[in-house]
Amino acid sequence: MTSSRSTKMVVIGSGLMGTALARAFAAAGHDVAAWNRTASKARAVGGGTLAFENLVEAVAGRELVVVSLSNYAACSELFASEAVASALAGKTLVQLTSGSPADARGGLEWARAHGVAYLDAAILAYPAFVATDYATVFYAGSRAIYDRHHETLQAIAKNSVYVDEKIGSAATLDCAILEAYYGGTLAVLHAAAMCKAEGLDPKVFFAQKNSFLGLISVTADAAQGMIESNDFSGDQCSLNTHVAAIEHIVRLSMDARISARFPKELLENYKRALSAGLGEQELPAVFRTLKQD
Repeated sequence: MTSSRSTKMVVIGSGLMGTALARAFAAAGHDVAAWNRTASKARAVGGGTLAFENLVEAVAGRELVVVSLSNYAACSELFASEAVASALAGKTLVQLTSGSPADARGGLEWARAHGVAYLDAAILAYPAFVATDYATVFYAGSRAIYDRHHETLQAIAKNSVYVDEKIGSAATLDCAILEAYYGGTLAVLHAAAMCKAEGLDPKVFFAQKNSFLGLISVTADAAQGMIESNDFSGDQCSLNTHVAAIEHIVRLSMDARISARFPKELLENYKRALSAGLGEQELPAVFRTLKQD
């Protein structure tokens, strides 16, 4: 995707993701500088980018600053320098380092104190997916700032999603999606292990992918409405019935001598809902028991 306007920008961080971001921006026609603690990594970005060894010089004269580091602590360490903070004043900083909503709030507090426009972002993609239809980037912060740079930011993901003014909202959505992904993936792998342990070829299970994905989709749709109305009543299948099904999974796992840790954790969470008197309600009623212990 080629932008109609070239933006002078710098990408801080030349790891796998930072390199992919810098190359995508450059390929879209932007004037891109790259900086990394290890200067050789910045030089290796290539793709039409200009490598800098000095961070202040890299930032100077740039309108947009995109950060992709290992964590927010590394970013805070860099920006603790008065010279760097002064160089960033008046610019827009897009934080693409993975972190928590609390990290995002801390970043915004620092930015406000130093006169820096700030967007917190989360990229849902592997580096190889940057600038493809498989990439999604969530943004949080000032809508006006996002709108100002939206065209430029689309170089790394056409599916650029503005989430909310709340600065932690992009990280929250990212963590929520990843939890569903990691939890679901572990469940799928454990299910395959159960099949194999019982002498059933796992490919028979994987062939039924649409069955369990369909159940998840239906439950998610139902849960949305129930959570909004705070009403988990229904006549489809009670929590008592679901708990009985999970008990079968735990027993199978133990009988087959595979790890039962995951289904036991599931069972514990669902039984907590029974203890709260929610046994006759629908599955999404577990939501009511997920406050911190």
